[in-house]
Amino acid sequence: MPAPDSPNLFGVFDLPPAAEPKAKRGVPSGPAPAGPFASVAIEQSIDRTLDYAVPPGLLPGVRVGQRVKVPLGRGNRPKHGYVVALKPTTDYKDPAKIKGLLSIDDTRVLVPPTLMELARWMSRYYVAPLGQVLESIIPSAVKKRTGIGYLSMVHLAKTREETQEILEKTKAPKRRAVLARLLQLDPGQPIELLRLAKEAGVRPPTVRKLTRLGLITLRSEVDVAGLTAGAADGQPTQEPTPLNEDQQKVFDELLPRLVTPESTPGGEADGTAAGMPADTAAGAKPGFSLNLLMGVTGSGKTEVYLQCLRRVVDQGRQAIVLVPEIALTPQTVRRFTARFGQVAILHSGLSQTARHKYWQQIATGRAQVIVGARSAVFAPVPNLGVIVVDEEHESSYKQDQIPRYHGRDVAVKRAHLENVPILLGSATPSLEMYQRVRGTIADFGFRIADWKSGDGDDRAGPPTVRSREGQYVSDVIRLPSPSPQSAIRDPKSAISPASPYHLLTLPRRVRGLSLPHVELIDMKQEGRFRRGVNLFSQRLEYLLTNTIAQGQQAILLLNRRGYSNFVHCPSCQHVMQCKYCDKTMTYHRSGGEHELSARNVTSAHSGQLHCHYCLAVNPLPTECPKCQKHLSLFGLGTQRVEEEIKRKFPEIAFARVDSDTMRSAKDYEALLARFARKEVQVLLGTQMIAKGLDYPNVTLVGVISGDTALALPDFRAAERTFQLITQVAGRAGRGDLPGRVVLQTFLPDDPAIQFAIKQDFVGFAERELAERRTVGLPPFARMTRIVLRDEDSDKLQEAAEELAGEFSLAAQSEGNGVQVKGPMPCAVGRIAGYHRQQIVLQSASATPLQRVLAAVRARGLLSKAERVAVDVDPVSLL
Repeated sequence: MPAPDSPNLFGVFDLPPAAEPKAKRGVPSGPAPAGPFASVAIEQSIDRTLDYAVPPGLLPGVRVGQRVKVPLGRGNRPKHGYVVALKPTTDYKDPAKIKGLLSIDDTRVLVPPTLMELARWMSRYYVAPLGQVLESIIPSAVKKRTGIGYLSMVHLAKTREETQEILEKTKAPKRRAVLARLLQLDPGQPIELLRLAKEAGVRPPTVRKLTRLGLITLRSEVDVAGLTAGAADGQPTQEPTPLNEDQQKVFDELLPRLVTPESTPGGEADGTAAGMPADTAAGAKPGFSLNLLMGVTGSGKTEVYLQCLRRVVDQGRQAIVLVPEIALTPQTVRRFTARFGQVAILHSGLSQTARHKYWQQIATGRAQVIVGARSAVFAPVPNLGVIVVDEEHESSYKQDQIPRYHGRDVAVKRAHLENVPILLGSATPSLEMYQRVRGTIADFGFRIADWKSGDGDDRAGPPTVRSREGQYVSDVIRLPSPSPQSAIRDPKSAISPASPYHLLTLPRRVRGLSLPHVELIDMKQEGRFRRGVNLFSQRLEYLLTNTIAQGQQAILLLNRRGYSNFVHCPSCQHVMQCKYCDKTMTYHRSGGEHELSARNVTSAHSGQLHCHYCLAVNPLPTECPKCQKHLSLFGLGTQRVEEEIKRKFPEIAFARVDSDTMRSAKDYEALLARFARKEVQVLLGTQMIAKGLDYPNVTLVGVISGDTALALPDFRAAERTFQLITQVAGRAGRGDLPGRVVLQTFLPDDPAIQFAIKQDFVGFAERELAERRTVGLPPFARMTRIVLRDEDSDKLQEAAEELAGEFSLAAQSEGNGVQVKGPMPCAVGRIAGYHRQQIVLQSASATPLQRVLAAVRARGLLSKAERVAVDVDPVSLL
């Protein structure tokens, strides 16, 4: 573990918890409790822990990590919380006012020590109450004990010696049989009531009579065996696929970081791993390492994951695999279930009982591999061996409610706490993670623990690392920042051999398949030679017709749902806006209506206006509410593209895939099954179809509008555009037939579009990182966004200015280390009737930023969660 004065993985020094304001308690009757005391984090937005006395009756059973019930407030309302510490004394100024625990809600330890430490870190780093962090870690089905069974367990009430004396004096044969069976158990071991009665040859009432005599006690305990039966049991049905040269090279590099040399197949008798130098293998131990696997689409990253997991599972350890959205990656999930017998799939479609069963199976070590979305990072695995984060660049790993954590970053922190490797994979890594890995030594300090010199002698003092020249250097390694050109063109050149950060690449597709050919269509030029509004270019129409005629399949992407995103009156220029938000409403046509005109006349009137921010729904007026003239529908969405497909290609069997048509994961899986059987020839959809699909018969991908996100007021707009185009282009040409991509855009010269055509991530990263370095944006700065909201704009402005002043005051102690920008209106100034203002904090490193946040938080100025939202490392600035 890093020393307290060393920066952690996130470039921030682990700060001590902020001073917590003392709680106001009601005055209980009686003398001051003598202790011990339990620090409890309440499942509410109370940004501090509260001390409670542990009553003598609960003392033997209270443990850290349990869920308990406590009195809160003047009315002593019973509330749930988690025991985060047990201590003999309390710091509260008046111990006589301390209340006692009411009860233990669940005798199980729901939060093991490592997860408790992770929760404390999340509470500090993401500025969230510890109780709410713990509440998000434990599934509601576990807290409610859904589907749980209980057994009456029999315990001896006296010592074994006393019980033996009673047995010798007892003459009743049935009572003697029960006591004799209890004495055959191991000391302290309970036995289930019905089983005891059966084995002693008596009836259960006979056993219960012994409780009245004070010989035994009966306790209701969780039926763990029944809860864990059958939920994740299965048998592997698929053999590993042989690795190609690139995959094997990556696997060989990963293997020493995954397993101990003694357990590596092919190792020598002395434990030396195959392919490893003897001196390296002798001292190597699996520990924390961050491995970024950057492979082009179709390069076989998933197979590398699977074979790495197999080595870890064969060692008797468990693995966590995070995927962006479990419902959108059914093919990936099936590959894991086919290769491992005991797999727990955590997704929203599970019943509460099934979710609880999986959780208990994971906690008892009966699940080898856990696959799920971001919350699966909190799976209570007892013997974690590795964490895999697939498509690490996905913004869906970021939670938009308290605690606003990033699943990928929390996974990195957990891997560090558990001292296990983490493997991140993507064809288009996030620039933050890419820069962290390729420029690790310049931007992130780390401490190498448990170091021993190559000579075998333990060296006193701080750990050190021997360089190639034999000199010893400090364990906190900082090298000059490499230039963007040299660092990105040769990413591995910046990484020290001693660094726990590693970049691995898969530059080619499996089986020698080529990347799809990408054609760029300038829709401005296209419009000059065709009359009317055409969503399909002539080239895309031609290729789509030929593709279907040859029995192949196609995917069409438009990352905007609905029919028209702009309803406008050409006469008076009135625009239909949401009544509650500062955004235009999107027109959605009703199911079954496919009118062929963009003019909203009475005969074509169908559907509703939807706000995609507050979810308000209004009917579409038949005429302009201002001048009573006709309204026109501008812009496009998947419904409008669907209409054009029906009009131009009536013979094509296609399906629309967006959140309006796919109501559940079952709908999506059923549609993909039809697509696999070739019952559906064309998939039209939003970003839902841009990831996780591997169908060899797909040879054409059409991007209807490649620049829809470029105009968003967010510095990551270009990065997201490049990622989306590259990812969806990778769906083509995964079989024996070559793939082709048609990219339609009105901005053909935009750098993000140009690099996406070439599928050149390194070139895009070089340019984008150079621009961000110039203006001081992430990853070359750390950012926190505070959003305030209020229905009264004047009150909001006053509160925002006051809070910005507090931040500016706290930032003065950091010199020029922290910049406070704002208050200023958000990009979307009003949502759901609430006006919004934002304050943005920026710093070259995270440590001063965290100190400023901690100082303002300690004064209770960030505790009103319904009015103030703190977003550390935001992924969206809208």
